[in-house]
Amino acid sequence: MNKELRTNKKITIEAIPGIPHINKGDNVSDVIINASKKAGFVFEDGDILCVASKAISISEDRLVALNTVNVGNLAHELHERIPRKDPRTLQLIIDATGTSDLSRLEIADNYVAGWLPNGNRLTSAGVDKMGPDHVVLLPEDSDESAMRIGNSIQKNFNVRVAVVVTDSDGRVEKAGATQVAIGLYGLPGLRRSTTTDDSGSVKIADETLCDLVAASAALIMGQRGTNRPVVVVRGLSYEFDEKSKIRQALSRPE
Repeated sequence: MNKELRTNKKITIEAIPGIPHINKGDNVSDVIINASKKAGFVFEDGDILCVASKAISISEDRLVALNTVNVGNLAHELHERIPRKDPRTLQLIIDATGTSDLSRLEIADNYVAGWLPNGNRLTSAGVDKMGPDHVVLLPEDSDESAMRIGNSIQKNFNVRVAVVVTDSDGRVEKAGATQVAIGLYGLPGLRRSTTTDDSGSVKIADETLCDLVAASAALIMGQRGTNRPVVVVRGLSYEFDEKSKIRQALSRPE
């Protein structure tokens, strides 16, 4: 199989239909495979499967009941700066950074983001509200989850697909949210382009390919509640890398 899988001029984005609501203990790979077979969806070599992180988190029982959280002094102090956030949620945000202080948080204008132990930065450190009494944490290892799904697709359909685990993210200066990659398998984190101007000068630019793909999938996936947690991006030219991980796209991996 050639590493360069395709050079199509058209890219399509399509949700796999019939994905049921994911429950604790579900095997996400099996859910995707069963729904694909039922819908008659045919995978192709080089497809990029984008999977919402919350579906994986729920299957891994990453939900936390807020009434079980012990809130420290720092979370109470942070609540004074960000009153819209429950102090218990703020405690989990601090915990998600892997520190016991605020050194890995970015706080501004009633906004908080956190640097995760792997060097990724996410709004609320990836801690997301699930109803009035629970929050959901990120998957234990999003790269590992992506690899399991990709391997299962290959085993069942005899095609090689890349997998991007996506998560909602916001920016302090912009309203609303987009989606970014937090886990990878098969798809390189970066894409390098080289151009030459009229004077012969060469310019090299890196693009965060995994985030471009995640954001394109979000056009179809939407936010939680649409129940379109699995989207296939088809037609993108890339070199398959079975060793790809999200740290390849991070400027400060740890």
